[in-house]
Amino acid sequence: MRANCKRQVTIDDGCVPVTALVIGMMDNNCFIVADGREQGAPAMVVDPAGDAEAIQKALGWFKLETIVCTHDHNDHLVALPELVAATGAKVISSNADSRIIEKGQPGYFGDWDAVAPVHVDRKVNDGDTIKLGSLEFKVMLTPGHTKGGICLYLPGFDGKPGVVFTGDTLFRGATGRVDFEGGNANEMRASLKKLGKLPDSTIVFPGHEGLTTIGIERHRVIEAF
Repeated sequence: MRANCKRQVTIDDGCVPVTALVIGMMDNNCFIVADGREQGAPAMVVDPAGDAEAIQKALGWFKLETIVCTHDHNDHLVALPELVAATGAKVISSNADSRIIEKGQPGYFGDWDAVAPVHVDRKVNDGDTIKLGSLEFKVMLTPGHTKGGICLYLPGFDGKPGVVFTGDTLFRGATGRVDFEGGNANEMRASLKKLGKLPDSTIVFPGHEGLTTIGIERHRVIEAF
């Protein structure tokens, strides 16, 4: 079942342009980052939700090298098997969540969100780095929503703020649920504290809903949880 992209926009407010797709039956955010704008520039997809064809169309002339899965929930992974088969991109996730990604998952709401097994090429831990051309993202292990949830942080440069991809750890005005399997409120609290150490200007790209900043969420979510 196809779930066409409902909205696509490129955000240039941070240190690197980010293309955001609202896609899938649960209005997931799927993000595309490239090191450069020229044809063949290396690109990364964060959370391949919804429809692989729509993601490939949004990639345009960029070359997809890496797919990062912030956590192991179906709605963020639906397009992963097809996208890997079509592009040969390498898959990255945390060590803890890789087990479910490699096992595959039945659909929770029907056939549309079933995910076939996919090999995880690199299993990362807290403090690891993910390179995309000249860009270097820091991996932040942020359990709480799942046991192995991760965020990706790119520090700011050229006078522009950094960006952080938070999956279902931090949203605009909320956090991901902690009552699912693998969720834990104490771990979520520690993960939010870790995110709270980032600069206030850091732009937050969450797994659902709109963008925000660490500064905005510091008082209403990070310190209040």
